[in-house]
Amino acid sequence: MIITAASFPMPTRIKRANNPAEWDQQARFADLQAAAANQALGRLGSTLDGLQPAMRPMAFLQLYRDLAQWRYELANRPEGRRPNSEPEWFRRRIADDTIRDSFGRGLLSEGSQMRPERGELLPGTETPASRQSARLGELIENRFAYEAPAFEVLQNRVTLPDGATMPGNLLLRGGAAAREYGMTKPVDGFYCTLTGLDADRSVLQREAFGLLADLENQRAAGRTDLVDDPDAQLAFTTAEYYLYQGPEYVRGGDAMIRTLLVTAHARIFDAAVKLPEDIDVMAYVAGQRAFNEHVAANQSILARTTPETIPQQTAAPRPQRRSTSLER
Repeated sequence: MIITAASFPMPTRIKRANNPAEWDQQARFADLQAAAANQALGRLGSTLDGLQPAMRPMAFLQLYRDLAQWRYELANRPEGRRPNSEPEWFRRRIADDTIRDSFGRGLLSEGSQMRPERGELLPGTETPASRQSARLGELIENRFAYEAPAFEVLQNRVTLPDGATMPGNLLLRGGAAAREYGMTKPVDGFYCTLTGLDADRSVLQREAFGLLADLENQRAAGRTDLVDDPDAQLAFTTAEYYLYQGPEYVRGGDAMIRTLLVTAHARIFDAAVKLPEDIDVMAYVAGQRAFNEHVAANQSILARTTPETIPQQTAAPRPQRRSTSLER
């Protein structure tokens, strides 16, 4: 197998208890992602090899659809279920709704208590997740200090390949964050992020698949040095940021995108990659330049592959296509 569980380090954000045995159990999800990525790699290669360059972005879109179906099917099995999540949420599109994530001191600690009527968060015992949440809250606060010191809402701006910018997600603090969660008073040090508008997210997703297709076109033209090319690596990192800024599904999006990125990297660069464990949350809270720097420092090549090691399409059956109502 080209891709192993090492490509998918366990996210610190899910370590919400100080129980190593629980962490070991949660870490097994990486094996499921690696298996899905290896299967997808064979299908992706067969698809791309038969397409004209202009059609290759559609192959990456189809990869996303296939992985959404995989995550939905996994959600119907015990090893893929998540607390307080219905399986249907894993194939429900966000549309014009928003998905929110909260960050700040005391969150995700064991035994913490939110008292919204008092504007208080009583922290519990620290966990790896709560320490990370505090650091991400500080990052958001620093962004407000430099970019929007007088405001409670910060509109993230995303730079496109042609140099134009467009709206990404939103960062909230103070009363704006409190109202988003139905609190009567703001909680000091409490922040949240909201996904952007559906139309903007669609553009970012399309741009991401365009970047991946451009890299694939270079590979198909005979380039063998892409993995060592800083410009190619930056283009891939930019696609990573776009995909996390442009999610499509209510639940499971992080697993889908991680699996897609590892699969695409193995195809384009003939190399297995280890993603940063916090790639999703850093994309939510950091600006684009800071995200690029974080990925450059924390994303690494695990192993280079050779063409004969790439699994063939016969290694795994293709899952059923999604309903056409979800196609774009």
